Amino acid sequence: MLKKRRLRLPRNLRRCALLAVFGALVSTQSAKSADLVVASSADSGTGSLREALANAASGDRVVFDFAVNTTITLTSDLPSINGDLSFATNNPISVTIDRNGLAAALDLASGTIDPTNLFVINSVDDPDLIASPNTTIVGDGILAGDLTIPGTLSPGTNEAPGTLGTFGVLGDLDLTGGTLQVDLSSTGGTTSADKVNVLGTATLTGANLSIRFNGNQFVDGQTFLVMDAASIVPAFASPTFALDVPDRPFLDLIFDPSLPADQLGFAIQDNGNPFSSVVTGCNQLSAVSAFEDLRGMSHTGVDTLVNSSGEAMVAAANALSGSIYPSLIGAEIVHIQNNMESIRDRVLLQRYPGIEPPAIMSWARAYGVSSSADSDHCQTLGYYQEFGGMEVGVAVSDKNGLSSHAFAHLAGGKLESSGADQHADIESYRGGGSIEYTGESLYLLAAGGAGVQTYDVYRSLAAIEGSTAAQSSFDGSAQFGYFESGTIFSWHAINWIPYLGLHGTRVELDPIDETGDVDFALSNAGGSGDSIRGVLGLGLEQSGGTELGPLTTRIRCGWMHEYLDPNEVFVSSVANTDVLSPLTDRGIDSGRDWGFLRVQLDLFRFLGGRASLAYQGQANSRSSFNALAGGVQWVR
Repeated sequence: MLKKRRLRLPRNLRRCALLAVFGALVSTQSAKSADLVVASSADSGTGSLREALANAASGDRVVFDFAVNTTITLTSDLPSINGDLSFATNNPISVTIDRNGLAAALDLASGTIDPTNLFVINSVDDPDLIASPNTTIVGDGILAGDLTIPGTLSPGTNEAPGTLGTFGVLGDLDLTGGTLQVDLSSTGGTTSADKVNVLGTATLTGANLSIRFNGNQFVDGQTFLVMDAASIVPAFASPTFALDVPDRPFLDLIFDPSLPADQLGFAIQDNGNPFSSVVTGCNQLSAVSAFEDLRGMSHTGVDTLVNSSGEAMVAAANALSGSIYPSLIGAEIVHIQNNMESIRDRVLLQRYPGIEPPAIMSWARAYGVSSSADSDHCQTLGYYQEFGGMEVGVAVSDKNGLSSHAFAHLAGGKLESSGADQHADIESYRGGGSIEYTGESLYLLAAGGAGVQTYDVYRSLAAIEGSTAAQSSFDGSAQFGYFESGTIFSWHAINWIPYLGLHGTRVELDPIDETGDVDFALSNAGGSGDSIRGVLGLGLEQSGGTELGPLTTRIRCGWMHEYLDPNEVFVSSVANTDVLSPLTDRGIDSGRDWGFLRVQLDLFRFLGGRASLAYQGQANSRSSFNALAGGVQWVR
């Protein structure tokens, strides 16, 4: 594409032409302290510019009040300008300050000064205004004259961050050794920036650049023009490298290489930093490797991630991660293990006052469960689980100390990931049996069973692209067993029951194929998890009575330890064929050791049987499980 050539007028004609265009601009800056009115074109005296500058205090404004275009001809140097000062005109006219070859450049000595609305000329081609190194020049308007700033130039009505403006110089600008401070803004889908327009030459020898970012919508490909001049010499001394964009770890700000030599601007670009630089979790690292495969391939979701914050990248990685699947196994193991604990409390060492063996006992009770697991050392997402179910069973005992039992659990609930919009609806159906032997000083209990589960999983992918989601429906199965040995002795009218137990559980999930999002749906061969948990416990039992029937209180507490690896791992493929990296997801590590408490109360007569309440709880520093059950037991 051919570049348009700009018409170059002689220097004085260019000043006059731009002055005619901008001469009607009237300053809108409000007086901070006082307006010092200049109504006399004389070099000195009442109402003169010299008098106003001599009397000016920090925060004042010098206001030119003439009815027609006026020239103030100087015969000597004007007083230095100190403190915060600005200039304005009351009428749409021009006021020219003619140095007349006799007065030195206006001395902008200190403070924050807005010299726009000044028009300074001289018969000698030298600087018309010179700022000291400790002066900050601001303004959103036009200054006519040659300006030298070894201090700071900050376009805008003040130097506060986010105050954008355009500073125009009808002449030359010399920023040698100074600093150009510019604000770049990207908010509400709109970009803007401070700008400096220079009619003549902008000299930037040894100048520094201070960039301030405003807003949080900077994206790859945005450009910002900050200076336009007849010529710019030479380049900035700093920065000589790309600048980090705040809270955008994958973007840099660079000098815009597409601009001609007489313009200065910046562009936002992908800096190539790996997505893995902002995530630490095992599953998140695996997820961002899939994003990396799609980087630079014009994938809308991944392009958005390039422009995202570190927090947004972590959220996207958590959304892609399928850690909910292996975590289902760990949550199911805990649920099954506590179901077995419930059966154990219901059938072990039961006594039926007034009934001689053989005896038949049946029971039914409803239960509710809440459990949770916090994020682990590998930053795997935790979860919260709720379940409701029904437990039914029957037991037969004989006079030789033997009893056998059959039981079933039917339950439904949900599991929700913490930190990502992912949840699973779960239904489980389990059944089994047990046998107990009670001797004079020792008892033995063995139990086992199996079951099936159905799962409907939803994973929102909105953190990656739009409002997409992936869903899956699949089945699972479980096998479980339990063995316990202990003794019973009485002390202070309480039965003390120390014991050792061992849980063995296996949970399997069928192959999983997600539907929905065409890019980030997952498929895998399913998986399985095994658990062997040792139990060291102590039970206490006390029997009493009420007017409505016998009362039995049972309390157990103890410690449980997991012997096998608590982490299940799923390896999934991603639907987008450009993703070459498999997705490896670890389930939540909820810990190896728990303390537990179990309480069961057999209460009053109800519906021909005996009402009961039971509580089960276990916890460690990372996870907890709580269940409450209530029902009726019948014996004959």
